[in-house]
Amino acid sequence: MPPRAESIRFEPVAEEHLPMLHGWLKQRHVRQWWGDPDEELALIRSILEEDDGTEGYVVFLDRKPVGYVQSWRPANFGGTHWVEEAPWLNEVPPDTMGVDVFIGPANLIARGVGPRIIRAFAERLFALGTPRLIIDPDAANRRAVRAYEKAGFVAFGRHDRNGESTILMEITPDRLERAA
Repeated sequence: MPPRAESIRFEPVAEEHLPMLHGWLKQRHVRQWWGDPDEELALIRSILEEDDGTEGYVVFLDRKPVGYVQSWRPANFGGTHWVEEAPWLNEVPPDTMGVDVFIGPANLIARGVGPRIIRAFAERLFALGTPRLIIDPDAANRRAVRAYEKAGFVAFGRHDRNGESTILMEITPDRLERAA
């Protein structure tokens, strides 16, 4: 008998998740790409208080919390201070959604969990009518880029700023289906 597939569930971020998320943000494999844990936690906390179109979720794999994923509307950030860091935001169609993700427990890195989470989250957003998703990993984060490629994302651009490069990647419902 083949092993059963593990179930993935997304639970909206709540106040009680914040200590766990902060602990994950402090871990080297997350902090390296997400930045200062206190600043990142403040941004995640702001999702609970503001309505800018960003939605954050704790990811559960077979009822165990394993990561964080968020969706956001790039169109809501064009023309703001974020454009200084990411001018490409002004070029994204308004119906596009952005996605960010990290895996919390270090022992789950490089085990195929990331692509599965990303695919499940993309399926969820596409079912709600989103026509295109983008993600913008640091070009040096080869592990993340490879996970996004495994999930079906393809590069469509690159942004260089202050000696750092970001790869702009996208996926559409038809690409997700072809990557299955």
